Amino acid sequence: MHKHKSTFRRILFVLLLVFMVCFLLLFIFFNPREVVIILGVRNSFLITYFVSLIGAFTSLTKFSAYPMIIALVAGGMNHFLVGFIAGLGLATGDILFFVFGYSARDFAGERGKKILNKILSKLYSIKEIFVQILIFLYVGASPFPNNLLSGALAFTGYPFKKVIIPLILGDIAFCILVAWLAFLGIALI
Repeated sequence: MHKHKSTFRRILFVLLLVFMVCFLLLFIFFNPREVVIILGVRNSFLITYFVSLIGAFTSLTKFSAYPMIIALVAGGMNHFLVGFIAGLGLATGDILFFVFGYSARDFAGERGKKILNKILSKLYSIKEIFVQILIFLYVGASPFPNNLLSGALAFTGYPFKKVIIPLILGDIAFCILVAWLAFLGIALI
């Protein structure tokens, strides 16, 4: 049974890697303006979601969701909805990174797994609510890449069900904050 689970994780890792590379290549060959022209202005929320999904991979690319949020708010779109949808896109990307990190665990080797298990036992020694608050604060109050945190937690084996809620809420809260600050800044001008 363990061998089948390990094989499944390795296949999942390779499939996710191929998916991420293909998705990133799309935005290398087509700039966001071309994508907007192709999709149209009415689909801005769809664009917001997918651009934010790509923005979740900012530790691998220069692409970021925050300038897009500011640009859409400056263009007159509802700042709360832009922030909410962008937050959902970032959360989706972070969840994909979590799955990616989880599937990569089998590549750690025996020595690596011992280290990961030590880290996991340290995480379990902290009350669960504190870990969740730390996840929310990191994701919701810092501009640093969230995928590093979600991937690292998954790689150590930290349970997805303990990460998902603070991860989603933190992504949404931060994007709404960025959109709201953009709205306030534009109102001052």
